[in-house]
Amino acid sequence: MITRTVSKNPRTTRGERVNDLQRAGTKVTKATISNTPRRQGLKSCSARRVPLLKPVHVQARLKFAREHLDDPEEDWENVICKGIEDETWLGLSA
Repeated sequence: MITRTVSKNPRTTRGERVNDLQRAGTKVTKATISNTPRRQGLKSCSARRVPLLKPVHVQARLKFAREHLDDPEEDWENVICKGIEDETWLGLSA
């Protein structure tokens, strides 16, 4: 059951898996939760934490925004998403 749970949802924590098994009536330790998938050939990894935007990208976006701050509305008519009133491209009704 532990291996199946890990395969279905690999982002679950050991604590969540322990609680799920305890609700099902099985008492296990966190060590057992960690060791069982490893014995079955599954490996663990952590997602790399990286910033969403680098400072260079933030500056470029600010520069673009400042350059186009006073553009007339007609210049933005060919942009895919004009605003909340035009959500047809998302499949939503306005």
